[in-house]
Amino acid sequence: MQNSYVDIDEHILKEIFEDSDATFLISLKNKQDSINAELEGIKAKKDSIIKEISYNKKEKEKDPKESREYISNAESVLESIDLVYKNLIKLQDIYREIEKSLVIIIEKYKAKLPYEKVKDELEGLLRRITVAKALENTIKSDNEKNYLIIDSFMDKSLNRTERVTDNVNFYNLTLENLKDKPILKICEKRVELPYTKKEIEDFLSTYPEEYKTVQDVIRKEFMINISIFNKHPILARFKEAYYLCRTKEMMSIFESFNYAKGIMFKTEINPYIVAAVKSKKQLEDYIKCLEENKLDEYPHFKIIFEVNPLKV
Repeated sequence: MQNSYVDIDEHILKEIFEDSDATFLISLKNKQDSINAELEGIKAKKDSIIKEISYNKKEKEKDPKESREYISNAESVLESIDLVYKNLIKLQDIYREIEKSLVIIIEKYKAKLPYEKVKDELEGLLRRITVAKALENTIKSDNEKNYLIIDSFMDKSLNRTERVTDNVNFYNLTLENLKDKPILKICEKRVELPYTKKEIEDFLSTYPEEYKTVQDVIRKEFMINISIFNKHPILARFKEAYYLCRTKEMMSIFESFNYAKGIMFKTEINPYIVAAVKSKKQLEDYIKCLEENKLDEYPHFKIIFEVNPLKV
């Protein structure tokens, strides 16, 4: 979209406005150019990602867990793209409002009208500049998070699913002797998530073609390669929190997305924990115990670290 920018003499702006506001107005054309370029860029990314999602969804259908996680990640990246777009449009709209007000003020200034004739427009413009500056900071911070989510989806090295390959001794398990295992164990190469007997039974009945044994379910659904968390803990927290809200809690895309973005930079919360909890309440109970330094009182499952806890 092309704009018919206002060509204003910088000297006039510096005569009317204080330095910081004059600098803002002088840079208005560059700001609008930047917004337009970024809008074109995010549209191109959306087109590329939609094509990739359409192709990959069919490929992932063979693996129930991988398919669910891919759909969850796809939803969140499309939400990120839409939010970036909406944020940019907000800035574009306020820049246009400022431009319109500026034209009126400059015309009155050149006509040498008294201050009283310009006062309302001038005060309105200054208010819009203040709002625009605050909005720029807010949107910059928000879009940095959104672009992190978008770029991580496009980065194949961050989305490769790595299976647990080290030997785990659980071959004697059957539905008859299986019991609940309320333990989160973090090992050198893998993370073993807590599970219940009912969960195992549900997976076997829901995916009879994919999961033939108890061992199939445990290995694919409740064992994760530790590298998935260690490569990028911030993104791991986001993805696991979004998956928790969207898939386990059945929350809306918007609610799930906002909750996950609120969790992603909380470095005190280990991403293994977010993957292990069965509900938002379990996660919030963990956060409460963490804040009160009472992790030994966490009631939902036992946490065992066989390696040093991840710190990020």
